[in-house]
Amino acid sequence: MVASLSSVVCCSGRVIAAVLLTAFAPSGLAWAQGAAKAARADLRPEASANTGAFRHLQALQDIASANGGNRAAGTPGYDRSAEYVAEQLRKAGYQVHFEEFEFPFFEERGPPVVVVNRVGGAPEPAATGAVRTLADSGSGDVTAQLRAVNLQLSATPGTSASGCESSDFKNFERGTVALVRRGTCQFQTKVENAVAAGAVGVIIMNEGTAGRADGFSGRLAKLAAIPVVGVSYAFGSALDNAIQSGATVRLAVDAVAGMRPSRNVVAESSGSDGPWIVVGAHLDSVPEGPGINDNGSGSAAVLEAALQLAEQMAQARSRIRFAFWGAEERGLVGSRHHVEALSEEERRRIALYINLDMVGSINFARLVQGPAVTGDGPAAIARRELIADFREHGLNIEERTRTGGGSDDASFSRSGIPTLGLYTGAGGSKSEQQTSLFGGAAGRPFDPCYHKACDTVENIDRDVLEQNTRALVRALKAVGTAAAGLDGPDQKGK
Repeated sequence: MVASLSSVVCCSGRVIAAVLLTAFAPSGLAWAQGAAKAARADLRPEASANTGAFRHLQALQDIASANGGNRAAGTPGYDRSAEYVAEQLRKAGYQVHFEEFEFPFFEERGPPVVVVNRVGGAPEPAATGAVRTLADSGSGDVTAQLRAVNLQLSATPGTSASGCESSDFKNFERGTVALVRRGTCQFQTKVENAVAAGAVGVIIMNEGTAGRADGFSGRLAKLAAIPVVGVSYAFGSALDNAIQSGATVRLAVDAVAGMRPSRNVVAESSGSDGPWIVVGAHLDSVPEGPGINDNGSGSAAVLEAALQLAEQMAQARSRIRFAFWGAEERGLVGSRHHVEALSEEERRRIALYINLDMVGSINFARLVQGPAVTGDGPAAIARRELIADFREHGLNIEERTRTGGGSDDASFSRSGIPTLGLYTGAGGSKSEQQTSLFGGAAGRPFDPCYHKACDTVENIDRDVLEQNTRALVRALKAVGTAAAGLDGPDQKGK
């Protein structure tokens, strides 16, 4: 990925706030909330909870609070979220429909268990949180001998290929639990080799190399027939020591898996001439929390833009489609279903897909993402207008040139459809350079509550949310006006 920086002069109050926050920011969510308030000090008052995109976030928060604390695909919280969005769009005059699909579902009913039973000693359960289930693990409760598989442990751990070859399981005792080490090959390969050798469970310890020492979780490529968990390098080493004393281990995972239904919400203007523009955001959260920044923020911005543009869209010749994807957190399932269901002619007519995924991060950067394009096509026009809106309001931006990624834009770019995106950062750390551009705290996550229960309305910078919404509205107005005179299938901003 090639990244370039584009900056403009920002207010002195924000820069001073950034320096102070970088030096004195405390840990946890509190520092990020303080950063947002300080950054707003010399700007305008906070956006009202009853106006702009933030009002939709409050509605999504209320929905999550009333439905188990999350809005994950396949849950009542997601269904209520989809109904809320559809109702708002219908009131504004859009043609709205649901796209039904199924997605692979995995849910734990309780925390995983690892208990060491030493000869003549009391059971030794793993510390709370030390064991994490790999998604698509099998469900089961087994007590058996534990067997190490080509661990090659040392004082200075190197790269591991433990369990990557069937030969690693030579002389493996059937009916035992395999202890393997992370590294080199996919989790799925290690598990399949263990199952073929007769293992009744698999414990994958972290590799022990730089950045790979702590407890971890992951996802298998296919549903396993046996329980599979991940543990830290230190705990894995302790389990290896327990093997030497003849200890047994109890390994338990209580989970359900299968296929569940979900749906996208799709609204569009009535125009059919010219190119088609799709604007989308995923509506589902992770099971761990309400997902107000990830990705209520993107959904709220897209919804608010659609409502503000409703009257103009009713008169437009070109078609603009507003989409709210389901099961993005399960592997981009909703957007992939939408693209795969399109006819070849429909795919050719889509001149641009604009994606919003996390646009209210409390320790934000303002990122405009997508391949650089020139000319007068929709992709070039939209990119220029987004950037122009930020600059004309004295707001710094960072441009990132990339094609496809870990969000729904990948579903479109794989089909050759130009993409563009707005983003304010997830769980990664903010750099010193980004702090100089945007304020906030360097070395801290853009979103300290990424994929956590604390991703609530308190985890939102309302100003940056409204800034992204305003820029999106401007870009769509410009594209809608210009698109009326373009020939859709061949105008892709290239």
